[in-house]
Amino acid sequence: MSIFKLNAKDIIKEKNLYNIWLAGLGAYAKSSEEVNQLSDKSKSLFDELVERGRAVESSTKERLHTEHSHASVAVEERFQQMVQKFVGIDNERLDRVDDKIDQLATNIEALLIQKQDKIKPEKKESPAKAEKAAAAKEELTTQE
Repeated sequence: MSIFKLNAKDIIKEKNLYNIWLAGLGAYAKSSEEVNQLSDKSKSLFDELVERGRAVESSTKERLHTEHSHASVAVEERFQQMVQKFVGIDNERLDRVDDKIDQLATNIEALLIQKQDKIKPEKKESPAKAEKAAAAKEELTTQE
């Protein structure tokens, strides 16, 4: 059968095959569009969820920080009460003792600095004294 001798039956078959081919391409295009639409919807849904998450995170962080602060204060107060019962000294006296300890530490540091300042000049004078002693020894040896 040659190309030029097609009968009506063959022409209908080729037309049907071509239509099937076009229907396949149409199905592919439609599914591609739907996937793109779903992709766009999912992206917008994802962005919306991210924004909601930010709002929830912010309020949760604030609430958590507040609860943490309250818990810390409660623990500290309870600890101070236990120390007072155990030691028998109130907070004001403990604060005064703490201030005195800080003052003593400051005084000790100042004394150490003064002591170091006194030692440094003596070390500087020591080489001069050593030179004088060496010169005196030379004079003694030259006189003999």
